[in-house]
Amino acid sequence: MRMFKFRLRFSKHGALRFIGHLDFLKVFQQTIRRAGLPAAYSQGFNPHLQLSFALPLPLGMASENDYVDIILVDEVPLQDIVDSLNTHAPAGLQMKAAYPVEGAGAAAIVEVGIYDLVVNIPMIEAKKMIADIQERETIIIPKKTKSGIKDTDIKPDIHLLKAIQKDESMDRIQMWLSAGSSRFLNPMLVAELMLGKKPSPAALTRVNLCRHDGKGGIISL
Repeated sequence: MRMFKFRLRFSKHGALRFIGHLDFLKVFQQTIRRAGLPAAYSQGFNPHLQLSFALPLPLGMASENDYVDIILVDEVPLQDIVDSLNTHAPAGLQMKAAYPVEGAGAAAIVEVGIYDLVVNIPMIEAKKMIADIQERETIIIPKKTKSGIKDTDIKPDIHLLKAIQKDESMDRIQMWLSAGSSRFLNPMLVAELMLGKKPSPAALTRVNLCRHDGKGGIISL
């Protein structure tokens, strides 16, 4: 049987921010079933829809652009996939695009996560926070690894920090951080380093997930 692999780009907001990844997986599966898409199922005693998310979203955090790979057993027009899913999606879940993909899945190729941190402080103070981080040669912290807790330099995993003024009352710091299976830096940790206190996950929005383009830049999944 021929299979067709598609990558969906979606956003997650509202009450859906406060459910864990496994529960969100069930919501997504239910949306696909209600949409009537010809989804492929795994083999075995307990078949399940074949879905693969690029990177689970921390509890309480919203996202503007996230990605999931799905496999269909029939070819479906891309706009029909988007429209049918949006018709049956719960509040807070919106499909933005669908496109065919081949090769490695989203989870295997994601390398950079882009996050907006709401700081609600004057732009000059936000820039000072950024400078304090950027001027450090190393940032050594105890970090959980596969072999236990180790002192780790996270500075190489902070690719970019910049202040963004969204409007008169809400300034943000945008963080480009390592993300994925090989290297991952928790955005909450970087936010805490800058603010001096642990922020609420609701203060963070994941703007996009990207990979290196081989030319010194990054591109969306």
